[in-house]
Amino acid sequence: MGQGQAISVLVRAFNVTGNPSYLRAALDATKIFEVPSHKGGVLARFLDRYPWYEEYPTIPGTFVLNGFIYSLVGLYDLRGYVRGQAKTRVEALYHRGMQSLKSLLGLFDTGSRTLYDLRHVGLAGLEPNRARWDYHATHINQLLLINSTNYDPVIDTTLRRWMGYVKGVQVPQT
Repeated sequence: MGQGQAISVLVRAFNVTGNPSYLRAALDATKIFEVPSHKGGVLARFLDRYPWYEEYPTIPGTFVLNGFIYSLVGLYDLRGYVRGQAKTRVEALYHRGMQSLKSLLGLFDTGSRTLYDLRHVGLAGLEPNRARWDYHATHINQLLLINSTNYDPVIDTTLRRWMGYVKGVQVPQT
């Protein structure tokens, strides 16, 4: 989360000032996305398959949704300003993250609200951590932002369902 937000700020600072040191710092901040959590980075893998940029790099991973999406926003912001190999690397981080988001988004859906994280999957005995309503609203706003920059039917369908939860609409139990 912090890395993504810092990257966004640095990109905006570059955009305003034209000072390339801001862009270099933003690019340097992406390196931690390629370092596994157990080696001091933020990269975890959900079910050893889906790359996830951790807000809280713990072992086992917690897979916090809002922090992950903030990292994707930072990567999205940066990819428009870098060129060459740097652009290829940043775009790869972004696209892998987006694939994970689309693949795992349904796991954060309780049928009436979102989950804050998926720590209950890796830590036996924990109940799912339902997001407070302010985090649920954050999840909605983040998906609105993501969908406005790169429309995706999976994200759009999920977004509409989650917006319905705010109005009391629930997924029918079968």
